[in-house]
Amino acid sequence: MIKMWKIRDVKTPERGTELSSGIDFFVPEALFPWYIEPGEDALIPSGLKIKLPKGTDLVFQNKSSVAKKLLIIGAKVVDNDYQGEVHLHLINVGTETQVIDPGAKLAQGIVRYVCYDEIELVNSHQALYGGVQTERGDGGFGSTGDK
Repeated sequence: MIKMWKIRDVKTPERGTELSSGIDFFVPEALFPWYIEPGEDALIPSGLKIKLPKGTDLVFQNKSSVAKKLLIIGAKVVDNDYQGEVHLHLINVGTETQVIDPGAKLAQGIVRYVCYDEIELVNSHQALYGGVQTERGDGGFGSTGDK
């Protein structure tokens, strides 16, 4: 169960359809229009504190309608143990001032499972991969082709 507490006047986050993975978040009503100049960013308060299920976090992604305005999500992750008001980080990568209106859909949050395994530092390729060579190996960007 995802629990939310409204600390501002804001529309309750909702899924666009029953099977949408993203939960739409809105701009609080009491906020005046927010202007983001080209090359600038803004932390928009969500008006919510959120309690996530154990073993999960919340990741924000762009809404296509917002991304079309050349606004992208910056900081994306809300950790499971965070207890403050969630903010939405927007960056204007376009050349025009963008207006964020109260009540507008702003971002979609996706709850995902997190692996909390401990980190073990090893000192060799052999210790890391146990001598197993994958087809990709250490091939990075473009190594599997573009078609």
